[in-house]
Amino acid sequence: CHGLWILTPRPELLAGRRVICHPVVEADVVNAGAVLTASASGVVVDGDLVTGRSWQEASGLVEAIAALIHERRNT
Repeated sequence: CHGLWILTPRPELLAGRRVICHPVVEADVVNAGAVLTASASGVVVDGDLVTGRSWQEASGLVEAIAALIHERRNT
């Protein structure tokens, strides 16, 4: 949710990346070049970047990260 805020000083890390985040940080994240993406699950995966809208999506975020790790181990 607010974790993307730590990447905003380095816009090259967010430029063109699909993300979801808490509304409080949306403007900063979009200004850094990220593409705000709606998601019914509240979780967005863009390559190696996994983002969630709020603490309420914590389990979905963990599941998405685990799936990504599992996928990369098996390739």
